[in-house]
Amino acid sequence: MAARIVDRPAKTGVILQAATLVFAEQGYQAATMDAIADRAGIGKGTLYEYFRDKQDLFFAVFDDYIASMTRLARQSLESPSATAAAQLQQAIHTILAMSAEGRDLFPLVFEFWSASASPSRQERVAKLFRTAYGEFRRLIAEQIQRGQQEGEFERTADASRIGAVLVGALDGLFLQAWFDTTLDPVSMGDDFVTVLLRGLAAPAKLRKKAPSRKLAKGGASKK
Repeated sequence: MAARIVDRPAKTGVILQAATLVFAEQGYQAATMDAIADRAGIGKGTLYEYFRDKQDLFFAVFDDYIASMTRLARQSLESPSATAAAQLQQAIHTILAMSAEGRDLFPLVFEFWSASASPSRQERVAKLFRTAYGEFRRLIAEQIQRGQQEGEFERTADASRIGAVLVGALDGLFLQAWFDTTLDPVSMGDDFVTVLLRGLAAPAKLRKKAPSRKLAKGGASKK
């Protein structure tokens, strides 16, 4: 009898997706390997063939989540655009919109933050967050530096610091939106970035508006 061929990467993806939902819905402490196996549609024994225990699976979910967000940021901020301002406006809108669509996963992020309070997991969690935030800051800073080199942005601005403040502002905005569902983090984020870009404009550009999201896409702004 021929051995059954298993697409291990595909099955790992199914398990991670199931675990993501269970951890988001139940929290790390309440979640069980049985519940995750049921959600993935596999046996508990099969689950243990892929992950040695719940903590191992939790960190795999964490790694996958951080990697996907970093990949989205990189793709959005490295796509070619006519101007640095247009690039930043559209890229950050895309990231905000994708994050808003995954609102049900916000509790999972809180679980990640909570894990950083455990001495045994603190450094591992901190390293992942440092890497993700650092990459996002770097990508934003590169676009700001591009604008400075092309005469679009004020040359004296510190691109790295602005990138750090922007990332922190957007992160905090989504935290508020989790506790107050009346807030629209996407439109608020769009407005914030528009104002920021106007402030970054080089003196010769100050008479012109920084591109709104619609302008960045080639549409006309509303009057």
